[in-house]
Amino acid sequence: MASFNFTVDTDPMASSIDDTRGNINGVTAAVTAMQAAVIATEREASKTICHNVDEGFYMLVKSQISQKAVAAYTEMNSSHVTLIQLAKALDNNKRQMENDYQMIARRYAKLFSSLNKALETRVKELDRPAMQLAEIRRRIVFDKLKDDSSLLISVSNEALPITHTALSGKLKQKTKDTMLTLSESVNDDKTYSEKVDSILIKNESDFSPDSNVCYVPVLFAVSDSLLNAGDFIENIYTAKTDIWQNTTPIVSEVNRINKDLNWSPSDKKETAVIRKEFLSLCENEQSEERVIKEIIRLFDGSEWEECK
Repeated sequence: MASFNFTVDTDPMASSIDDTRGNINGVTAAVTAMQAAVIATEREASKTICHNVDEGFYMLVKSQISQKAVAAYTEMNSSHVTLIQLAKALDNNKRQMENDYQMIARRYAKLFSSLNKALETRVKELDRPAMQLAEIRRRIVFDKLKDDSSLLISVSNEALPITHTALSGKLKQKTKDTMLTLSESVNDDKTYSEKVDSILIKNESDFSPDSNVCYVPVLFAVSDSLLNAGDFIENIYTAKTDIWQNTTPIVSEVNRINKDLNWSPSDKKETAVIRKEFLSLCENEQSEERVIKEIIRLFDGSEWEECK
């Protein structure tokens, strides 16, 4: 058979395969870069979503806590007023019970005293001879022993100076106790007079010509509400002392007449003096510098008015 030999040139095909391999590598690199970009974008989007969810949850919880705090504060004020009324009612009941007890005690003491006298009279009538003998013994023996003048007869000469010394010491002790009692009484009277003078009005110019009026400082503060935008929270503060703890009537009265008061901007000089004292207090506080700066900023940012 005849044999044929063919020679085929594969160089173009190999060159084409080489070009295809380069394109495939480029596509692979592009796909890898796109995948990395997609992953980074998804991660950033997830972080943004998580941040928004956390922020919304925080604002929701803060709003709920603020609402609960306002509700609890309102309930506390109402409970405080109720407790004050109950305390007054208990004091009235206590005074009434004490008066009833004193009246019943006086009645029964008088009754028992009359019964004792009646029984004593009956016993004396039943045992008249024995009672007469006891009366004679008491009058002759015991009354003489209790008499200080009998010491001159019943004691010896050696015991008499000791007795006089004991009587003198007893007299001095009673004199000392009496002087201490008088001194305490004088000091109490002086203290009471000083307290009374300190609270009395000494000059006619210190009080109103129509009525005797005493003035109490009151601070009326208005701040923005954290719950509702545009709303304001009004707070009233007044001085408290150990003697006068209940300031509810003053706060209620100021809150009632607040709308009728004539408010005007405070004096610049007085404001500057108060600000100087406030800065002095801030410097003496052992707090962080950032906190002190924020307090001063809030202090300077507030507007002051006074009632004319």
